Amino acid sequence: MPRDQGHDDKPSSSLNHSITRGTEMTDKYTALIDQASFQHMSAEMNAFDDKREVIIRQSRDILKASKQAIFSMHRGALDDATAKLAEADRVISQLAPLIEVDRSLRTGSFAAAMEEYAEAQCFLHFLEHGTLMSIDKLHSVEREEYLSGVVDFTGEVGRYAVAQATKRDVAQVEACRDIVEAISGEFSFRNGPLRKKYDSLKYNLKKLENTLYELSLVPSGGRPFELKADEPLPPGANDDLIQ
Repeated sequence: MPRDQGHDDKPSSSLNHSITRGTEMTDKYTALIDQASFQHMSAEMNAFDDKREVIIRQSRDILKASKQAIFSMHRGALDDATAKLAEADRVISQLAPLIEVDRSLRTGSFAAAMEEYAEAQCFLHFLEHGTLMSIDKLHSVEREEYLSGVVDFTGEVGRYAVAQATKRDVAQVEACRDIVEAISGEFSFRNGPLRKKYDSLKYNLKKLENTLYELSLVPSGGRPFELKADEPLPPGANDDLIQ
């Protein structure tokens, strides 16, 4: 028995009406805004997010390698520290082209990783040469990253000095005090994050001076050297320990 032709046309007619109305509304909105520009901006933002994810993920590798290098230095394993920093160098060279295209990608994770990297490089240079590495030798590190890294480096110098004091290596402890004092004399920052960093720098210098003083009170061949309990850190001095 033939089906009712008129009954079959109703859904099709309704669907066609919906499509027509949808097209009309799209045409109406297209006349009100520049859809192409919004689509372009959306594509740019998605591409930015993708690049930022890559930088955040790989910045962790730089940070980890730098921290491991510092740990190796405190154990006296300088070859291992050099290898770890070479790993960091490779990642930095991979990320550099992305950073150069969009400098806003440098803030956050990458900048923090570069501070740690600068700290590690300065510490290794000090252990090998007894001087502070110049920013000119750290081509991928920017000024504030370098300065923050230098202040954090003085904390590592303080820890290293305590280890040398237990061996009664007065000359080495004095060398640690001298480089931190030299750095302190060059810092005169009044505002911003570097101001808090300067507070920790002064603390590190005072701690080194106390170490030398207490070391002088222990006669050679007498009781083992023991450093007194640390004084409370100044506000913001341990910010670099919070990752």
